[in-house]
Amino acid sequence: MGVHRIWHHGLVPTEGKRPLDALRSRLISRQRQHDDYSVTDLGSSDDGGSRRCDLEFAYGDGEGRYSVQVFLSLCYRAGEDRVTWLLAAACTRPWRSCHVAPAHRIGLEELGASGHDEIPIETPVLAMRGWSREECDHLADLLGEALVAPWRTSAVLVLAEPPTVPVSGWPGLVNVFDVDDRFRRTLNRNLPLGCAVPAGARLYPPPCDQLPDFVETASPVSGEALEGAITQLIQARGRTPLPEEWAEVASVRAWYAADPFVAPDRGPDAELTGKLGRAERELAEARRVITILRKKAKAHAEERDRHACEVKALRGRLEDVSATDVVCLRKQLAQLQEEVDDYARAFEETEAERDELRRVNGLLAGRLARHHDADDEVAAAGRPPEEFPSFAELIAAATASLKHLAITADPAPAAILDHHPKAAAWRRKAWDALRTLDAYAGARTSSLGAGQDPGPELSDVLAFARTGQPGSLISANIIALAESDTVTTNERLRQARTFRVAPRTNPAGRDYFGAHIALERFKAPAPRLHFLDDTDRTGTVYVGYLGAHLPTSKTN
Repeated sequence: MGVHRIWHHGLVPTEGKRPLDALRSRLISRQRQHDDYSVTDLGSSDDGGSRRCDLEFAYGDGEGRYSVQVFLSLCYRAGEDRVTWLLAAACTRPWRSCHVAPAHRIGLEELGASGHDEIPIETPVLAMRGWSREECDHLADLLGEALVAPWRTSAVLVLAEPPTVPVSGWPGLVNVFDVDDRFRRTLNRNLPLGCAVPAGARLYPPPCDQLPDFVETASPVSGEALEGAITQLIQARGRTPLPEEWAEVASVRAWYAADPFVAPDRGPDAELTGKLGRAERELAEARRVITILRKKAKAHAEERDRHACEVKALRGRLEDVSATDVVCLRKQLAQLQEEVDDYARAFEETEAERDELRRVNGLLAGRLARHHDADDEVAAAGRPPEEFPSFAELIAAATASLKHLAITADPAPAAILDHHPKAAAWRRKAWDALRTLDAYAGARTSSLGAGQDPGPELSDVLAFARTGQPGSLISANIIALAESDTVTTNERLRQARTFRVAPRTNPAGRDYFGAHIALERFKAPAPRLHFLDDTDRTGTVYVGYLGAHLPTSKTN
Protein backbone atom coordinates (compact mmCIF):
# COMPACT_ATOMS: atom_id res chain seq x y z
CA MET A 1 0.00 0.00 0.00
CA GLY A 2 1.57 3.26 -1.14
CA VAL A 3 1.11 6.76 0.21
CA HIS A 4 -0.07 9.32 -2.35
CA ARG A 5 0.15 12.91 -1.21
CA ILE A 6 -1.21 16.28 -2.24
CA TRP A 7 -1.13 19.72 -0.72
CA HIS A 8 -2.57 23.14 -1.33
CA HIS A 9 -2.76 26.32 0.69
CA GLY A 10 -4.58 29.59 0.86
CA LEU A 11 -6.30 32.18 3.02
CA VAL A 12 -9.31 32.42 5.34
CA PRO A 13 -10.85 35.71 6.54
CA THR A 14 -10.53 36.28 10.29
CA GLU A 15 -13.46 36.15 12.72
CA GLY A 16 -13.50 37.94 16.08
CA LYS A 17 -10.64 38.45 18.49
CA ARG A 18 -9.49 34.81 18.51
CA PRO A 19 -9.72 33.74 14.88
CA LEU A 20 -7.81 30.47 15.27
CA ASP A 21 -10.05 29.27 18.09
CA ALA A 22 -13.15 30.23 16.12
CA LEU A 23 -12.02 28.36 12.98
CA ARG A 24 -10.98 25.29 14.96
CA SER A 25 -14.29 25.25 16.82
CA ARG A 26 -16.27 25.44 13.57
CA LEU A 27 -14.33 22.59 11.98
CA ILE A 28 -14.77 20.35 15.03
CA SER A 29 -18.48 21.20 15.31
CA ARG A 30 -19.00 20.33 11.65
CA GLN A 31 -17.51 16.88 12.22
CA ARG A 32 -20.01 16.25 15.02
CA GLN A 33 -22.85 17.10 12.63
CA HIS A 34 -21.68 14.95 9.71
CA ASP A 35 -19.98 12.07 11.58
CA ASP A 36 -18.60 10.52 8.35
CA TYR A 37 -15.02 11.35 9.28
CA SER A 38 -12.98 11.87 12.43
CA VAL A 39 -11.04 14.89 13.62
CA THR A 40 -8.21 15.17 16.13
CA ASP A 41 -7.04 18.44 17.65
CA LEU A 42 -3.23 18.29 17.64
CA GLY A 43 -2.90 21.42 19.74
CA SER A 44 -1.57 24.92 19.13
CA SER A 45 1.68 26.83 19.54
CA ASP A 46 2.96 30.41 19.63
CA ASP A 47 5.95 31.50 17.56
CA GLY A 48 6.84 35.11 18.13
CA GLY A 49 4.11 37.20 16.57
CA SER A 50 2.23 34.26 15.07
CA ARG A 51 0.06 31.52 16.49
CA ARG A 52 -0.55 28.12 14.94
CA CYS A 53 -2.97 25.24 15.46
CA ASP A 54 -3.07 21.84 13.77
CA LEU A 55 -5.95 19.46 13.11
CA GLU A 56 -5.90 15.94 11.71
CA PHE A 57 -8.81 14.34 9.85
CA ALA A 58 -9.40 10.77 8.72
CA TYR A 59 -12.02 9.20 6.47
CA GLY A 60 -12.57 6.50 3.86
CA ASP A 61 -14.68 5.95 0.80
CA GLY A 62 -17.24 3.93 2.79
CA GLU A 63 -16.50 0.71 0.90
CA GLY A 64 -13.02 0.06 2.25
CA ARG A 65 -11.25 0.69 -1.06
CA TYR A 66 -9.07 3.52 0.20
CA SER A 67 -8.39 5.66 3.27
CA VAL A 68 -7.45 9.32 3.55
CA GLN A 69 -5.52 11.21 6.22
CA VAL A 70 -5.69 15.03 6.16
CA PHE A 71 -3.45 17.47 8.01
CA LEU A 72 -4.66 21.07 8.28
CA SER A 73 -2.39 23.74 9.72
CA LEU A 74 -3.72 27.25 10.46
CA CYS A 75 -1.50 30.26 11.12
CA TYR A 76 -2.51 33.72 12.29
CA ARG A 77 -0.11 36.64 12.47
CA ALA A 78 -1.04 39.48 14.76
CA GLY A 79 -2.48 42.48 13.00
CA GLU A 80 -3.48 40.67 9.80
CA ASP A 81 -7.05 40.29 8.64
CA ARG A 82 -6.63 36.78 7.26
CA VAL A 83 -5.50 33.37 8.46
CA THR A 84 -3.20 31.36 6.22
CA TRP A 85 -3.77 27.63 5.89
CA LEU A 86 -2.05 24.60 4.46
CA LEU A 87 -3.87 21.36 3.72
CA ALA A 88 -1.78 18.23 3.21
CA ALA A 89 -3.52 14.94 2.45
CA ALA A 90 -2.42 11.35 1.95
CA CYS A 91 -4.39 8.57 0.28
CA THR A 92 -3.76 4.83 0.14
CA ARG A 93 -4.57 4.87 -3.62
CA PRO A 94 -3.54 7.34 -6.32
CA TRP A 95 -5.65 10.45 -6.31
CA ARG A 96 -8.21 10.88 -9.08
CA SER A 97 -10.48 13.71 -10.09
CA CYS A 98 -13.49 11.60 -9.11
CA HIS A 99 -12.33 11.53 -5.48
CA VAL A 100 -13.94 13.97 -3.08
CA ALA A 101 -11.52 16.82 -2.53
CA PRO A 102 -10.24 16.88 1.09
CA ALA A 103 -10.98 20.60 1.36
CA HIS A 104 -14.60 19.87 0.52
CA ARG A 105 -14.83 16.80 2.77
CA ILE A 106 -13.69 18.59 5.92
CA GLY A 107 -15.74 21.73 5.15
CA LEU A 108 -12.87 24.12 4.53
CA GLU A 109 -14.78 25.92 1.78
CA GLU A 110 -17.59 26.63 4.26
CA LEU A 111 -15.20 28.93 6.14
CA GLY A 112 -14.93 31.25 3.12
CA ALA A 113 -11.46 29.95 2.28
CA SER A 114 -9.70 30.88 -0.94
CA GLY A 115 -6.59 29.62 -2.64
CA HIS A 116 -3.23 31.33 -2.50
CA ASP A 117 -4.30 33.15 -5.66
CA GLU A 118 -7.33 34.47 -3.71
CA ILE A 119 -9.79 32.58 -5.92
CA PRO A 120 -12.55 31.19 -3.62
CA ILE A 121 -12.60 27.40 -3.42
CA GLU A 122 -16.27 27.21 -2.52
CA THR A 123 -17.52 27.66 -6.11
CA PRO A 124 -16.70 24.60 -8.25
CA VAL A 125 -17.45 26.38 -11.54
CA LEU A 126 -17.47 30.15 -11.93
CA ALA A 127 -19.78 31.06 -14.83
CA MET A 128 -18.69 34.20 -16.66
CA ARG A 129 -21.16 34.44 -19.50
CA GLY A 130 -23.22 37.48 -20.44
CA TRP A 131 -21.22 39.91 -18.36
CA SER A 132 -20.91 43.57 -19.29
CA ARG A 133 -17.82 44.89 -21.02
CA GLU A 134 -16.64 46.67 -17.88
CA GLU A 135 -17.00 43.51 -15.80
CA CYS A 136 -15.25 41.44 -18.44
CA ASP A 137 -12.38 43.90 -18.72
CA HIS A 138 -11.88 44.08 -14.96
CA LEU A 139 -12.03 40.36 -14.24
CA ALA A 140 -10.05 39.43 -17.36
CA ASP A 141 -7.29 41.73 -16.20
CA LEU A 142 -7.20 40.09 -12.75
CA LEU A 143 -7.40 36.55 -14.10
CA GLY A 144 -4.76 37.22 -16.73
CA GLU A 145 -2.42 38.54 -14.05
CA ALA A 146 -3.03 35.44 -11.90
CA LEU A 147 -2.45 33.03 -14.77
CA VAL A 148 1.06 34.33 -15.44
CA ALA A 149 1.99 34.87 -11.76
CA PRO A 150 4.90 32.64 -10.67
CA TRP A 151 3.47 32.27 -7.13
CA ARG A 152 0.22 30.62 -8.28
CA THR A 153 -0.16 27.16 -6.66
CA SER A 154 -3.62 26.19 -7.92
CA ALA A 155 -4.63 25.25 -11.46
CA VAL A 156 -7.14 27.18 -13.58
CA LEU A 157 -9.35 25.50 -16.17
CA VAL A 158 -10.96 27.92 -18.66
CA LEU A 159 -13.88 26.47 -20.62
CA ALA A 160 -14.89 28.37 -23.73
CA GLU A 161 -17.27 25.61 -24.77
CA PRO A 162 -19.32 23.24 -22.58
CA PRO A 163 -17.67 19.81 -22.34
CA THR A 164 -19.40 16.54 -23.15
CA VAL A 165 -19.25 15.60 -19.48
CA PRO A 166 -19.70 18.22 -16.73
CA VAL A 167 -16.41 19.15 -15.12
CA SER A 168 -16.50 20.70 -11.64
CA GLY A 169 -12.82 21.01 -10.86
CA TRP A 170 -11.24 20.13 -7.51
CA PRO A 171 -11.80 22.61 -4.64
CA GLY A 172 -8.54 24.14 -3.51
CA LEU A 173 -6.46 22.75 -6.37
CA VAL A 174 -8.37 23.25 -9.64
CA ASN A 175 -10.67 26.24 -10.27
CA VAL A 176 -12.99 26.22 -13.31
CA PHE A 177 -14.08 29.31 -15.27
CA ASP A 178 -16.89 28.89 -17.79
CA VAL A 179 -16.58 31.88 -20.18
CA ASP A 180 -18.28 33.07 -23.32
CA ASP A 181 -16.45 34.05 -26.47
CA ARG A 182 -16.31 37.80 -25.61
CA PHE A 183 -14.69 37.11 -22.25
CA ARG A 184 -12.28 34.65 -23.90
CA ARG A 185 -11.12 37.29 -26.40
CA THR A 186 -10.84 39.89 -23.64
CA LEU A 187 -8.80 37.50 -21.51
CA ASN A 188 -6.49 36.61 -24.40
CA ARG A 189 -5.57 40.28 -24.79
CA ASN A 190 -4.17 40.12 -21.22
CA LEU A 191 -2.16 36.95 -21.81
CA PRO A 192 1.24 36.58 -23.43
CA LEU A 193 1.66 34.76 -26.70
CA GLY A 194 1.36 31.02 -26.42
CA CYS A 195 -0.98 31.23 -23.43
CA ALA A 196 -4.21 32.20 -25.18
CA VAL A 197 -7.44 30.35 -24.49
CA PRO A 198 -8.62 28.47 -27.59
CA ALA A 199 -12.22 28.07 -28.64
CA GLY A 200 -12.34 24.79 -26.67
CA ALA A 201 -10.65 24.66 -23.23
CA ARG A 202 -7.29 25.20 -21.58
CA LEU A 203 -5.95 23.94 -18.24
CA TYR A 204 -3.25 26.14 -16.71
CA PRO A 205 -1.25 24.08 -14.16
CA PRO A 206 0.52 26.06 -11.43
CA PRO A 207 4.19 26.80 -12.17
CA CYS A 208 5.31 24.82 -9.10
CA ASP A 209 4.01 21.54 -10.59
CA GLN A 210 6.08 22.01 -13.78
CA LEU A 211 3.43 20.54 -16.08
CA PRO A 212 2.58 21.78 -19.57
CA ASP A 213 -0.78 23.36 -20.22
CA PHE A 214 -3.49 21.03 -21.41
CA VAL A 215 -5.20 22.46 -24.51
CA GLU A 216 -8.38 21.04 -26.04
CA THR A 217 -9.48 22.53 -29.36
CA ALA A 218 -11.84 19.79 -30.49
CA SER A 219 -15.52 20.55 -30.58
CA PRO A 220 -17.29 19.47 -28.56
CA VAL A 221 -14.75 19.51 -25.74
CA SER A 222 -14.10 16.03 -24.34
CA GLY A 223 -15.05 15.93 -20.67
CA GLU A 224 -13.17 12.66 -20.19
CA ALA A 225 -10.00 14.25 -21.51
CA LEU A 226 -10.38 17.16 -19.10
CA GLU A 227 -10.94 14.80 -16.16
CA GLY A 228 -7.83 12.88 -17.16
CA ALA A 229 -5.80 16.08 -17.27
CA ILE A 230 -7.08 17.07 -13.82
CA THR A 231 -6.19 13.61 -12.48
CA GLN A 232 -2.67 13.96 -13.91
CA LEU A 233 -2.36 17.36 -12.27
CA ILE A 234 -3.54 16.06 -8.87
CA GLN A 235 -1.11 13.15 -8.97
CA ALA A 236 1.75 15.43 -10.00
CA ARG A 237 1.14 17.57 -6.90
CA GLY A 238 2.50 14.73 -4.76
CA ARG A 239 5.93 15.24 -6.35
CA THR A 240 5.91 18.98 -5.76
CA PRO A 241 7.76 20.19 -2.65
CA LEU A 242 5.86 22.05 0.02
CA PRO A 243 5.79 25.85 -0.23
CA GLU A 244 8.86 27.39 1.33
CA GLU A 245 6.96 29.23 4.06
CA TRP A 246 5.30 25.98 5.17
CA ALA A 247 8.23 23.63 4.70
CA GLU A 248 9.96 25.31 7.64
CA VAL A 249 7.08 24.56 10.02
CA ALA A 250 8.15 21.58 12.12
CA SER A 251 4.70 20.00 12.55
CA VAL A 252 3.95 20.29 8.82
CA ARG A 253 7.33 18.95 7.78
CA ALA A 254 7.11 16.01 10.21
CA TRP A 255 3.61 15.00 9.13
CA TYR A 256 4.38 15.27 5.43
CA ALA A 257 7.55 13.21 5.76
CA ALA A 258 6.02 10.39 7.84
CA ASP A 259 3.59 7.67 6.84
CA PRO A 260 0.29 8.81 8.38
CA PHE A 261 -1.20 5.32 8.03
CA VAL A 262 1.39 3.73 10.32
CA ALA A 263 0.74 4.10 14.03
CA PRO A 264 3.62 5.98 15.67
CA ASP A 265 5.99 4.07 17.88
CA ARG A 266 5.13 4.55 21.48
CA GLY A 267 7.31 3.87 24.43
CA PRO A 268 6.09 1.73 27.26
CA ASP A 269 3.31 3.34 29.25
CA ALA A 270 4.46 3.61 32.85
CA GLU A 271 0.93 3.34 34.20
CA LEU A 272 0.11 0.32 32.04
CA THR A 273 3.44 -1.25 32.97
CA GLY A 274 2.62 -0.81 36.63
CA LYS A 275 -0.83 -2.28 36.15
CA LEU A 276 0.65 -5.20 34.23
CA GLY A 277 3.13 -5.84 37.03
CA ARG A 278 0.37 -5.79 39.63
CA ALA A 279 -1.74 -8.08 37.48
CA GLU A 280 1.14 -10.55 37.14
CA ARG A 281 1.69 -10.54 40.90
CA GLU A 282 -2.01 -11.03 41.56
CA LEU A 283 -2.07 -13.85 39.01
CA ALA A 284 0.85 -15.56 40.74
CA GLU A 285 -0.91 -15.20 44.11
CA ALA A 286 -4.14 -16.55 42.61
CA ARG A 287 -2.28 -19.55 41.21
CA ARG A 288 -0.75 -20.21 44.62
CA VAL A 289 -4.19 -20.03 46.26
CA ILE A 290 -5.62 -22.33 43.59
CA THR A 291 -2.86 -24.86 44.29
CA ILE A 292 -3.66 -24.78 48.01
CA LEU A 293 -7.38 -25.11 47.34
CA ARG A 294 -6.79 -28.04 45.04
CA LYS A 295 -4.81 -29.81 47.74
CA LYS A 296 -7.57 -29.14 50.25
CA ALA A 297 -10.19 -30.29 47.78
CA LYS A 298 -8.26 -33.50 47.21
CA ALA A 299 -7.98 -34.10 50.96
CA HIS A 300 -11.70 -33.39 51.40
CA ALA A 301 -12.53 -35.76 48.57
CA GLU A 302 -10.47 -38.51 50.19
CA GLU A 303 -12.15 -37.87 53.54
CA ARG A 304 -15.55 -37.85 51.87
CA ASP A 305 -14.81 -41.18 50.20
CA ARG A 306 -13.70 -42.62 53.54
CA HIS A 307 -16.90 -41.40 55.20
CA ALA A 308 -18.93 -42.81 52.34
CA CYS A 309 -17.33 -46.21 52.89
CA GLU A 310 -18.08 -46.00 56.61
CA VAL A 311 -21.68 -45.00 55.94
CA LYS A 312 -22.02 -47.87 53.50
CA ALA A 313 -20.68 -50.30 56.09
CA LEU A 314 -23.00 -48.91 58.78
CA ARG A 315 -25.98 -49.17 56.46
CA GLY A 316 -25.10 -52.77 55.78
CA ARG A 317 -24.91 -53.50 59.48
CA LEU A 318 -28.17 -51.64 60.07
CA GLU A 319 -29.91 -53.63 57.37
CA ASP A 320 -28.61 -56.84 58.91
CA VAL A 321 -29.75 -55.80 62.38
CA SER A 322 -33.10 -54.59 61.07
CA ALA A 323 -33.72 -57.85 59.27
CA THR A 324 -33.27 -59.83 62.48
CA ASP A 325 -34.67 -57.42 65.10
CA VAL A 326 -37.70 -55.80 63.45
CA VAL A 327 -40.01 -58.71 64.24
CA CYS A 328 -38.76 -58.86 67.80
CA LEU A 329 -39.14 -55.11 68.25
CA ARG A 330 -42.67 -55.21 66.90
CA LYS A 331 -43.57 -57.91 69.40
CA GLN A 332 -42.05 -55.88 72.22
CA LEU A 333 -43.92 -52.77 71.04
CA ALA A 334 -47.21 -54.68 71.03
CA GLN A 335 -46.52 -55.98 74.53
CA LEU A 336 -45.66 -52.48 75.74
CA GLN A 337 -48.85 -51.11 74.19
CA GLU A 338 -50.87 -53.77 76.00
CA GLU A 339 -49.14 -52.84 79.26
CA VAL A 340 -49.90 -49.15 78.65
CA ASP A 341 -53.55 -49.99 78.08
CA ASP A 342 -53.57 -52.06 81.28
CA TYR A 343 -52.01 -49.20 83.23
CA ALA A 344 -54.54 -46.78 81.75
CA ARG A 345 -57.43 -48.99 82.83
CA ALA A 346 -55.87 -49.42 86.25
CA PHE A 347 -55.40 -45.66 86.52
CA GLU A 348 -59.03 -45.03 85.66
CA GLU A 349 -60.13 -47.64 88.18
CA THR A 350 -57.87 -46.05 90.79
CA GLU A 351 -59.31 -42.63 90.06
CA ALA A 352 -62.82 -44.01 90.35
CA GLU A 353 -61.97 -45.68 93.67
CA ARG A 354 -60.32 -42.47 94.88
CA ASP A 355 -63.38 -40.44 93.95
CA GLU A 356 -65.61 -42.99 95.68
CA LEU A 357 -63.47 -42.82 98.81
CA ARG A 358 -63.62 -39.03 98.80
CA ARG A 359 -67.37 -39.21 98.36
CA VAL A 360 -67.71 -41.64 101.26
CA ASN A 361 -65.33 -39.54 103.31
CA GLY A 362 -67.42 -36.45 102.67
CA LEU A 363 -70.61 -38.26 103.53
CA LEU A 364 -69.13 -39.67 106.70
CA ALA A 365 -67.83 -36.27 107.67
CA GLY A 366 -71.30 -34.81 107.18
CA ARG A 367 -72.97 -37.53 109.17
CA LEU A 368 -70.44 -37.20 111.92
CA ALA A 369 -71.10 -33.49 112.06
CA ARG A 370 -74.78 -34.16 112.38
CA HIS A 371 -74.37 -36.95 114.94
CA HIS A 372 -77.51 -37.87 116.81
CA ASP A 373 -79.59 -35.81 114.35
CA ALA A 374 -82.75 -37.83 113.69
CA ASP A 375 -83.47 -35.96 110.47
CA ASP A 376 -80.27 -37.21 108.86
CA GLU A 377 -81.73 -40.53 107.77
CA VAL A 378 -84.83 -38.85 106.44
CA ALA A 379 -82.71 -36.39 104.41
CA ALA A 380 -80.53 -39.18 103.11
CA ALA A 381 -83.58 -41.11 102.03
CA GLY A 382 -84.86 -38.09 100.13
CA ARG A 383 -81.62 -37.57 98.12
CA PRO A 384 -81.74 -38.37 94.37
CA PRO A 385 -79.85 -41.42 93.24
CA GLU A 386 -76.17 -40.87 92.36
CA GLU A 387 -76.38 -42.60 88.97
CA PHE A 388 -78.02 -40.62 86.15
CA PRO A 389 -78.73 -41.93 82.65
CA SER A 390 -77.99 -38.51 81.10
CA PHE A 391 -76.53 -35.13 81.89
CA ALA A 392 -79.94 -33.55 81.36
CA GLU A 393 -81.41 -35.58 84.22
CA LEU A 394 -78.36 -34.80 86.34
CA ILE A 395 -78.82 -31.05 85.78
CA ALA A 396 -82.54 -31.32 86.50
CA ALA A 397 -81.89 -33.20 89.75
CA ALA A 398 -79.25 -30.69 90.82
CA THR A 399 -81.55 -27.78 90.07
CA ALA A 400 -84.29 -29.35 92.16
CA SER A 401 -82.26 -30.53 95.14
CA LEU A 402 -79.17 -28.33 95.49
CA LYS A 403 -80.70 -25.13 96.82
CA HIS A 404 -77.53 -23.09 97.09
CA LEU A 405 -76.73 -23.49 93.38
CA ALA A 406 -78.07 -21.45 90.46
CA ILE A 407 -77.54 -23.58 87.33
CA THR A 408 -77.69 -21.33 84.24
CA ALA A 409 -75.68 -23.67 82.01
CA ASP A 410 -76.97 -24.51 78.54
CA PRO A 411 -77.76 -28.27 78.58
CA ALA A 412 -76.66 -28.77 74.95
CA PRO A 413 -72.85 -28.95 75.52
CA ALA A 414 -73.39 -31.42 78.37
CA ALA A 415 -75.74 -33.56 76.27
CA ILE A 416 -72.94 -34.10 73.71
CA LEU A 417 -70.89 -35.80 76.43
CA ASP A 418 -73.56 -38.50 76.87
CA HIS A 419 -72.24 -40.31 73.79
CA HIS A 420 -68.72 -40.72 75.18
CA PRO A 421 -67.65 -44.09 76.68
CA LYS A 422 -66.66 -42.34 79.92
CA ALA A 423 -69.93 -40.41 80.21
CA ALA A 424 -71.10 -42.36 83.30
CA ALA A 425 -67.87 -41.63 85.17
CA TRP A 426 -68.08 -37.95 84.19
CA ARG A 427 -71.70 -37.75 85.39
CA ARG A 428 -70.72 -39.22 88.77
CA LYS A 429 -67.86 -36.75 89.10
CA ALA A 430 -70.09 -33.86 87.96
CA TRP A 431 -72.70 -34.83 90.56
CA ASP A 432 -70.05 -34.93 93.27
CA ALA A 433 -68.72 -31.56 92.11
CA LEU A 434 -72.19 -30.00 92.22
CA ARG A 435 -72.87 -31.41 95.70
CA THR A 436 -69.48 -30.14 96.87
CA LEU A 437 -70.28 -26.64 95.56
CA ASP A 438 -73.67 -26.79 97.26
CA ALA A 439 -72.15 -27.96 100.56
CA TYR A 440 -69.55 -25.18 100.37
CA ALA A 441 -72.18 -22.54 99.62
CA GLY A 442 -74.39 -23.78 102.45
CA ALA A 443 -71.58 -23.83 105.00
CA ARG A 444 -70.27 -20.40 104.02
CA THR A 445 -73.76 -18.85 103.92
CA SER A 446 -74.61 -20.27 107.35
CA SER A 447 -71.40 -18.88 108.82
CA LEU A 448 -71.96 -15.47 107.28
CA GLY A 449 -75.62 -15.48 108.31
CA ALA A 450 -74.65 -16.17 111.91
CA GLY A 451 -72.30 -13.21 111.82
CA GLN A 452 -69.26 -15.43 112.14
CA ASP A 453 -65.98 -15.30 110.24
CA PRO A 454 -66.02 -18.25 107.81
CA GLY A 455 -62.35 -18.85 108.46
CA PRO A 456 -59.67 -19.98 106.03
CA GLU A 457 -61.28 -23.39 105.44
CA LEU A 458 -64.34 -21.64 103.96
CA SER A 459 -62.48 -18.87 102.12
CA ASP A 460 -63.23 -20.55 98.77
CA VAL A 461 -64.17 -23.91 97.29
CA LEU A 462 -60.52 -24.93 96.88
CA ALA A 463 -59.83 -24.42 100.61
CA PHE A 464 -63.10 -26.19 101.40
CA ALA A 465 -62.01 -29.29 99.47
CA ARG A 466 -58.35 -29.18 100.53
CA THR A 467 -59.27 -29.14 104.25
CA GLY A 468 -61.76 -32.00 103.82
CA GLN A 469 -64.81 -30.14 105.12
CA PRO A 470 -68.09 -32.03 105.56
CA GLY A 471 -69.78 -32.39 102.16
CA SER A 472 -66.50 -32.15 100.16
CA LEU A 473 -66.71 -35.04 97.69
CA ILE A 474 -63.97 -34.14 95.13
CA SER A 475 -60.21 -33.73 95.13
CA ALA A 476 -58.77 -30.24 95.45
CA ASN A 477 -56.43 -31.10 92.54
CA ILE A 478 -59.23 -30.77 89.98
CA ILE A 479 -60.37 -27.32 91.16
CA ALA A 480 -59.02 -24.13 89.55
CA LEU A 481 -60.20 -20.77 90.85
CA ALA A 482 -59.05 -18.85 87.73
CA GLU A 483 -57.95 -19.29 84.13
CA SER A 484 -54.45 -18.51 82.88
CA ASP A 485 -53.42 -14.95 82.03
CA THR A 486 -53.47 -15.87 78.33
CA VAL A 487 -57.18 -16.68 78.54
CA THR A 488 -58.05 -13.84 80.90
CA THR A 489 -56.46 -11.14 78.74
CA ASN A 490 -57.81 -12.48 75.44
CA GLU A 491 -61.18 -10.91 74.75
CA ARG A 492 -62.38 -13.71 72.48
CA LEU A 493 -61.47 -16.46 74.98
CA ARG A 494 -62.85 -14.40 77.85
CA GLN A 495 -66.20 -14.00 76.07
CA ALA A 496 -66.36 -17.78 75.60
CA ARG A 497 -66.36 -18.06 79.43
CA THR A 498 -68.97 -15.37 80.10
CA PHE A 499 -72.40 -16.78 81.09
CA ARG A 500 -75.78 -15.73 82.48
CA VAL A 501 -76.24 -14.54 86.08
CA ALA A 502 -79.05 -12.87 87.96
CA PRO A 503 -79.21 -9.05 87.74
CA ARG A 504 -78.63 -8.84 91.47
CA THR A 505 -75.22 -10.41 90.87
CA ASN A 506 -74.39 -8.34 87.80
CA PRO A 507 -76.81 -5.76 86.37
CA ALA A 508 -75.60 -6.68 82.89
CA GLY A 509 -77.07 -10.17 83.34
CA ARG A 510 -73.75 -11.83 82.40
CA ASP A 511 -70.44 -12.38 84.17
CA TYR A 512 -67.06 -14.00 83.64
CA PHE A 513 -66.73 -17.60 84.95
CA GLY A 514 -62.99 -18.18 85.34
CA ALA A 515 -63.22 -20.80 88.11
CA HIS A 516 -63.76 -24.38 86.93
CA ILE A 517 -63.60 -28.05 87.91
CA ALA A 518 -61.91 -30.60 85.64
CA LEU A 519 -64.02 -33.73 85.17
CA GLU A 520 -61.19 -35.15 82.98
CA ARG A 521 -57.79 -33.55 83.34
CA PHE A 522 -55.82 -34.59 80.28
CA LYS A 523 -57.67 -36.55 77.61
CA ALA A 524 -60.01 -34.86 75.15
CA PRO A 525 -62.68 -33.68 75.31
CA ALA A 526 -61.52 -32.90 78.90
CA PRO A 527 -64.97 -31.82 80.25
CA ARG A 528 -65.12 -28.75 82.47
CA LEU A 529 -67.67 -27.35 84.93
CA HIS A 530 -67.39 -23.54 85.16
CA PHE A 531 -68.80 -21.82 88.25
CA LEU A 532 -69.00 -18.36 89.82
CA ASP A 533 -68.81 -17.98 93.64
CA ASP A 534 -71.26 -15.23 94.69
CA THR A 535 -71.81 -16.41 98.26
CA ASP A 536 -70.65 -13.11 99.73
CA ARG A 537 -73.50 -11.16 98.11
CA THR A 538 -76.30 -13.57 97.23
CA GLY A 539 -75.27 -16.77 99.00
CA THR A 540 -75.30 -18.53 95.63
CA VAL A 541 -72.79 -20.40 93.49
CA TYR A 542 -73.59 -20.13 89.76
CA VAL A 543 -72.91 -23.04 87.41
CA GLY A 544 -72.64 -21.41 83.97
CA TYR A 545 -71.19 -24.20 81.84
CA LEU A 546 -70.94 -28.00 81.78
CA GLY A 547 -69.41 -29.56 78.68
CA ALA A 548 -66.25 -30.12 76.66
CA HIS A 549 -63.20 -27.97 77.31
CA LEU A 550 -63.73 -24.40 76.12
CA PRO A 551 -61.34 -22.98 73.48
CA THR A 552 -57.84 -21.80 74.42
CA SER A 553 -54.99 -20.13 72.55
CA LYS A 554 -53.57 -23.60 71.79
CA THR A 555 -56.76 -25.32 70.69
CA ASN A 556 -58.41 -22.52 68.71
